[in-house]
Amino acid sequence: MINLKKLLSENVLGDLPSSKLLKMKWNPVTEATHDTPEHTELEEAAFSLNEAFATWKMQFAPMTLSGVTLDPKKTFTVKARSTVEAIKKASKAAGIKGDGWMSTQTHKLVKIG
Repeated sequence: MINLKKLLSENVLGDLPSSKLLKMKWNPVTEATHDTPEHTELEEAAFSLNEAFATWKMQFAPMTLSGVTLDPKKTFTVKARSTVEAIKKASKAAGIKGDGWMSTQTHKLVKIG
């Protein structure tokens, strides 16, 4: 007859998978230090802000505005959050100053990604 204590002390299933797992070397809850790299609220806000930007390709209709000649053959690539911002940045890249971007005509505006 097998002793009941011996039967209870032996593991009927064999080794449990959890006994084979590597133990964590560092417990973030009990051993938190200031040396750990943590993102500040400002860094997280800047990261999420960069995610909002898209790349745009902009071509203006043929015209001369404030001494600047715009031609649909020239393509301006800008990073912007919206179409209006893309037009503003492309106008600035073309050399239009101030509020002159409002007078431009768009030949083609494509969001790349």
